[in-house]
Amino acid sequence: MYAEADSPPFWKARRAALIVAHPGHELRVHHWLEYAQPVVLVLTDGSGHTDRSRLAKTTALIEKAGAKRGEFYGRLTDQALYQAILAREADLFSRLVDEIAEALDRENVEYVAGDAVEGVNPGHDVCRLLLNAALMRIEATTQHRLKNFEFAVEGPPDVCPDEDRADAIVLTLGEDAYRRKLEAAQLYSELAVDLARMTATHDLAAFRVECLRPVRYGLDIGHRFEHPAIYEGYGEKQVAAGLYREVIRFREHLVPLATRLGERAARGRMGPESRQ
Repeated sequence: MYAEADSPPFWKARRAALIVAHPGHELRVHHWLEYAQPVVLVLTDGSGHTDRSRLAKTTALIEKAGAKRGEFYGRLTDQALYQAILAREADLFSRLVDEIAEALDRENVEYVAGDAVEGVNPGHDVCRLLLNAALMRIEATTQHRLKNFEFAVEGPPDVCPDEDRADAIVLTLGEDAYRRKLEAAQLYSELAVDLARMTATHDLAAFRVECLRPVRYGLDIGHRFEHPAIYEGYGEKQVAAGLYREVIRFREHLVPLATRLGERAARGRMGPESRQ
């Protein structure tokens, strides 16, 4: 399905969900947010190494766009998420998968969009693992397969591979939609540093396009980026500077987590209220 912003697509009437690792990621798909008006689930509070949550700003943004805050919203602090990854807390992540699956089921969601795997931030990649595991769990329990889409959080926003285009959601923003997107970004003062980095890396005009690509992978994500992951090199520098005590590594931490999630998701564990 291919859609331009000036031609309302059939997916606009479908019940959608957006699932992101951190508050602020919704800016990448701001116009889709206005179109689809999804229920929004957020894994962390976006506090980073501080005690200041970004959730209030995201709540205001999604409500202005006509979207809806979900019950799974800022479930962990960023520091708690990274500690759980390092500690290989598979049981905690499996419970989060249950929560996501049950939330999607309660909302009668028909398709989901979320962070892509990019090997840049382990939180983003773990969020994608949780989302994919939740969809596996829903299918194992209800035999209902939700459509699954991803968008780049760090990579170029306007890139939509030819092989994905026929099944992707692609929005080319008109002047009004683009202005609203820029205004929303400017109001998100907590992301000023990140936005400056993004606009220095990508041409500002690239943000006129929003590409939500179909997800064609499950929990085996090692082929989605070059190794070693960017977050490993960053973590090594932080350890050397005395800011971190340990480095999150893909093979040591994310691969075992993906394996455990796959084993448990295949069994299914949703409540009796699940859709038939």
